[in-house]
Amino acid sequence: MEPQEASGGSGSDGAGGGQAPGKPAAVPTLPPAPNGSWPLPSRIVIAATIGVLTIGVTLHLLLVFLFVAPPNAISKEYNGLIRGYVDPEFDQNWRLFAPNPLQSNIAVHARAEVAFPDGSRRTTGWLALTAQDLREIRHNPVPSHAHQNLLRQAWDFYNRTHDVKGRAMGLRGELAEAYVRRIAAHRLGPVIDGGQVVKVQIYASYTPIIPPRWSSDRGSTKKTYQVLPWWPVSEKEFP
Repeated sequence: MEPQEASGGSGSDGAGGGQAPGKPAAVPTLPPAPNGSWPLPSRIVIAATIGVLTIGVTLHLLLVFLFVAPPNAISKEYNGLIRGYVDPEFDQNWRLFAPNPLQSNIAVHARAEVAFPDGSRRTTGWLALTAQDLREIRHNPVPSHAHQNLLRQAWDFYNRTHDVKGRAMGLRGELAEAYVRRIAAHRLGPVIDGGQVVKVQIYASYTPIIPPRWSSDRGSTKKTYQVLPWWPVSEKEFP
């Protein structure tokens, strides 16, 4: 009687007899899924957003490419549009590959003149802008683009658009001044110790990189400074 008991079907699955031995249980058929998991308005918004982002990224890459590419008919025809978009936030330079790359460490500093409600004014100490960026970069596996390049590119842009006497060379020089001034104003803030920031001043120190011992180059190791005049600032300079 034991073989019959072992081979008998289980009646727990309901009336009508058990499942044949060795065959898997039948999988119930699910109803077909509706077309699309998002409603139509949401799909339209998502498609429109993707389209706008695609167009924006394409135009950005195209304008930057035309800016850095050798002069051609298209870049000459639309020079004003290209430079108006690239300068100053997306300004490019390839000094790393130039015959004379940068050979000094540049540190930019800023200070402010603060006006108080009682009519008095006070000059703050120097704020090390470059040191701020270095603190954010060191030991950071993914430092931001702003901490790596914003101040450095702005200072390089300023020097490339000013003569040896510090005079702006055309509209790009004036734009560079506004760019550097606004960065300093942002870092210092609109209010210090209860007073309103009304002027900013910037200076940079240049420390030559000492050549290696095996090099025959024995350039100057003297630190030099570049001090800019006081610039007035208004509320529009601050975020």
